[in-house]
Amino acid sequence: MPRFRPFTVLLVTLFVLGSTAACSMQQGVKDGGAEREREAQQSRAADEAAIRAASTAWSQAAQAKDLDKAVSFYADDAIEFVDKGPLAKGKENIRESWKKLLALPGPGLSFAPTAIAIAKSGDMAYEYGLYDIITTDKNGKTNDEKGKYVTVWKKQADGSWKVAIDIDNPGQ
Repeated sequence: MPRFRPFTVLLVTLFVLGSTAACSMQQGVKDGGAEREREAQQSRAADEAAIRAASTAWSQAAQAKDLDKAVSFYADDAIEFVDKGPLAKGKENIRESWKKLLALPGPGLSFAPTAIAIAKSGDMAYEYGLYDIITTDKNGKTNDEKGKYVTVWKKQADGSWKVAIDIDNPGQ
């Protein structure tokens, strides 16, 4: 039977222990990565729910013709691509655009998201959907314009979501 030297036994023991530890660490990294991904998915789902709720409240504000509430969903430096009008940069210019829109006689604007997607970074999202604006002219004739829109949302420092870019156009 061969004789092992103490140094050789020590090296073999260290090799076995090191391999076992490395395997355990690798499994821990895999488990930690899966856990981080689950947390990220839960965070994105919560962000999507928050944006969906904000979009619903925003549409309700538009239907109620509540100018202050409607404009409150925009970030201070937001941009609105006004259909058949100039670009509205900043909340005050957006307020003027919405003031004209909400002053139109008739039931007004309503909209609902078709889809919402959150960026992996968790700080940006987009929403697209359909809108309907019903107005009446001075003769009482109703005009019903249906269209589509895209809104880019940006997460604020306080964790809330505000609209950074808003664009719509008629026709579905």
